[in-house]
Amino acid sequence: MAAFVVSSYAQNFEEQRKERVKIFKASKKKNKDKALILSEEDAEQLLNDGWKTTPSTLPLERQMDAMYIMQMEYDSKLFPAYVMAEANSVNQDYNAAKKRAVELAKSALVEKIQSEISLQIDWAIKTELIESKEGEALIKSLKAAKNSISQNLEDVMIVEDIYRITSSKRVEVRVAIACTADVAKKVVKDAVNADLERNSEKLQQRLDDYFGW
Repeated sequence: MAAFVVSSYAQNFEEQRKERVKIFKASKKKNKDKALILSEEDAEQLLNDGWKTTPSTLPLERQMDAMYIMQMEYDSKLFPAYVMAEANSVNQDYNAAKKRAVELAKSALVEKIQSEISLQIDWAIKTELIESKEGEALIKSLKAAKNSISQNLEDVMIVEDIYRITSSKRVEVRVAIACTADVAKKVVKDAVNADLERNSEKLQQRLDDYFGW
């Protein structure tokens, strides 16, 4: 799996924020240059491992460039401009493998969106922008909204689409999908607000105030 520039799973809360602050404060040129260095290294390794692209997709190197550049964008609250997730699948048939990989990536993307929003809520609690009890209730509603988020998350883009032939002559497909911050926040807002409407108008307002929804 490609190493994401700032992983919400590989780093603890404080380390992740520090890295994102650096990226946010750096110039666009510096971030792009860093992204291209990382993408070149990743693309070279992928090609050496036998990964390639179909004629209908961008060359592997350009896919990696786009992926890494997209990961170098954050807003003032350090929310990623693009939320991204990746998955692999193996099958005798390319189309079947790709379809399953996309399904798995979408499931991972939903979890990544939930994780990103949870981190924002955790920071709001830590900096006393919202009370701990309110934050816990918001996170509870966020977790309960997983199915709704998955069902309504439609506006996604495939940013990586590569494959290779395994030693057993099967096709392994790897895809990465992404959605914009606006799409991620809207699908969460719609899902969570539905739960909060039943339970707490005050919490709903807190969520709206903090995220600017």
